[in-house]
Amino acid sequence: MRAAVYDAPGLPLRIAEVPDPRPGPGQAVIKVSACGVCGSDLHATTPEGDLARHGAVLGHEVTGEIAEIGPEPVGDWTVGDRVFAIPLGSCGRCPHCRLDRPEECPHQLSFGALGPDEPDGAYAEYLTVSLSDLLAVPDGLSMDVAALCEPLATGLLCVRQASLEIGDRVLILGAGPIGLANTIWARFLGARRVVVAERVAHRRDLALRLGATDTIDAGSGTDVAEQFADLTGAEPDAVIEAVGRPGMLNAAIAAVRPQGTVVTGGVCMEPDSFDHLLAYFKEPQIRTARVYTKAENEFIMEMIASGRIDPTPMISHRIGLDALPDTFEALRRPTDQCKVMVMP
Repeated sequence: MRAAVYDAPGLPLRIAEVPDPRPGPGQAVIKVSACGVCGSDLHATTPEGDLARHGAVLGHEVTGEIAEIGPEPVGDWTVGDRVFAIPLGSCGRCPHCRLDRPEECPHQLSFGALGPDEPDGAYAEYLTVSLSDLLAVPDGLSMDVAALCEPLATGLLCVRQASLEIGDRVLILGAGPIGLANTIWARFLGARRVVVAERVAHRRDLALRLGATDTIDAGSGTDVAEQFADLTGAEPDAVIEAVGRPGMLNAAIAAVRPQGTVVTGGVCMEPDSFDHLLAYFKEPQIRTARVYTKAENEFIMEMIASGRIDPTPMISHRIGLDALPDTFEALRRPTDQCKVMVMP
């Protein structure tokens, strides 16, 4: 099969022929319909990050059709089923998996090659997945929109970690796909003001379309905290950092109200520091957001299918596999791109 292979930091992805995957016990092979390009893939392939496995295939925001089912199947899946794959790599047989909580499986081996031991991902024509991690894509829902379930799950996890109350004021730093997902869920769960700070004008416009009440141009020299206070009359009750760059955690602490909540939704691949004296006087709660649940993914799929949320504007480009290497590099300095869907 054809796939986009990552070799090393500083080198673009390359399109190559690689062996066809085969399903093991409790697994299936899916024919990839759509796979979103994730910011974590971009971060993990920088010289600073360099977490992705060299010579591997990345990609973990995926939908597809079941092409083959391995031995000892889990569930009642059949060849041809349209599915979304949660990138957990659960075993399907431990007590956690049997209780339908694969995110707690101690034997997880997530696909996407973002670590030295992780198997290949979905920038390819076919992918091996765990049957216990699959969700059915409802009839009538396009496969590219269904693939947004993964970044939306990360966004929902961040907002839940923020412990919002009805009427809260929220500042979101960054309007990439995760920041936009934060925007959708913060409004959905009752925030009165959702202000998104972002450098790229196109993404600020998207934030407004997806529920932001206000945006701030976070270009050089902007005092985001001051502008937030001018817009809302107060400091934010919660700040969700969705950029993942050094200095952003400290910016979030500086902006949040005393005893407010800071959630680190961005993945910073470099060591970072913050002003301990500032944090001492602010007393913020600082929370991380790592693993969403299967239940959250199921809820999101239902919300999309029922029309309760419409994340479609997040998709800015749909490309074939051959266009991925150039597009992947362009996303390191985005202009009009947001969520790029690779459709092999």
